[in-house]
Amino acid sequence: MSPNFHNTSDPYGIISAMPVLAVWLMMAASGYVLFEPAPFDVLFLALFPLFMVFGLRVPKRALLLLILAFGFIAFSVVGSNRGPRYDESLRHVFVTGLLCAVSVFITCFVTQFRERGLRAIMNGWVVAGVITSLLGIAGYFGVLGGMSEDFVLYGRAKGAFKDPNVFAPFLVVPAIYCIYQMITRSHMSALFYGGVLGVLLLGLLLSFSRGGWLNLFLSALIAVVLWVASNKDPVFRARLVFIMIVGVVASALALVWLLSFESVGDLFANRAQLTQNYDSAANGRFAGQLVTIEKILANPLGLGARGFLPDWFEQPHNVYLFLFMVGGWPGGLFYIAMLVLTLAYGFKALSRPSPSHGISIIFISCFIGLVMEGVVVDTDHWRHFFVVMGAVWGIGAMAERPEPNLEHAQAVPRQALLRGTVD
Repeated sequence: MSPNFHNTSDPYGIISAMPVLAVWLMMAASGYVLFEPAPFDVLFLALFPLFMVFGLRVPKRALLLLILAFGFIAFSVVGSNRGPRYDESLRHVFVTGLLCAVSVFITCFVTQFRERGLRAIMNGWVVAGVITSLLGIAGYFGVLGGMSEDFVLYGRAKGAFKDPNVFAPFLVVPAIYCIYQMITRSHMSALFYGGVLGVLLLGLLLSFSRGGWLNLFLSALIAVVLWVASNKDPVFRARLVFIMIVGVVASALALVWLLSFESVGDLFANRAQLTQNYDSAANGRFAGQLVTIEKILANPLGLGARGFLPDWFEQPHNVYLFLFMVGGWPGGLFYIAMLVLTLAYGFKALSRPSPSHGISIIFISCFIGLVMEGVVVDTDHWRHFFVVMGAVWGIGAMAERPEPNLEHAQAVPRQALLRGTVD
């Protein structure tokens, strides 16, 4: 195999397709994380060195991401050395470092395999989303007998995740991808993806995750706005509006039906409130965040992942406060810089024509949703967060190195670019 994963003795493209298939498999396994290391982790640890040995290119963009991640991790190690429970804090930082490596890997993969790589990630993610959603739905309605308890927590669907608040955001990316497929595919394909979308949305609803619901709304809204702004074709816009109307009506009818079940209605009414008792109580989430702020101001070099002990009993449910406490002011600023540059490179890429424009919009929109959700939950160990971040960096690197056969892209209608129909 040559350094670029292409082989002249491979006329049918079987060898060159293997790396794409491997990443598809890694993503298809990403919805099962009931134990650690999860299947996703094992596959990544096996694939990363293999890809590097066989010549996965490392673009300059990935080097910058690597530098930012290294700075963030380095100061997190310093902070861990200054706080309580050093061993636990260091293990936390080690896991974060592995997830940063996932981002760098995805950046390199997307840069090299371009639209084909993005679709492999998305299609594998859809498979994972459907499987974990079905497990969560089945568990919620108790159809799996004694196994149902493995897929629910506190009366909320969690699929093959440990927490409903991680399960729900995981479903947002494949859900919006299904919307995109419904807009751009044939009628039969649109019906298929509509059914898949229904499964994902039902799983997301039964998670009763307020953050997941808001993430879906915000990410979908941004994606729709960007799709409309990127495409002046009235037929495309009309189809988008039609599908959105049908989707809203179908979702409303499904919600009314679900709320007819007393257990669903009661929990929905409770979870639909803006704040819960554990948010505003004296020892609740908001009080914990105030304690975290005090610790951050008093410890510029951080206190590690267990820095809130012994004064508090849980993490602050705000990833930005948490990481400023872990790595101090320098570590927190490295992390913020990583997020800001991710958004900057992502939007810069959208200003350039590309056959993967529509899918790129999904990743960038969902990254914004995840960044916003970080205000109310700790996302620093969410595998899918780092996959999305790496994909956005890869999209930015793709835009800087257009393929030779796409030099005519400026002359291609914007709607064709959005649909990914450029040869």
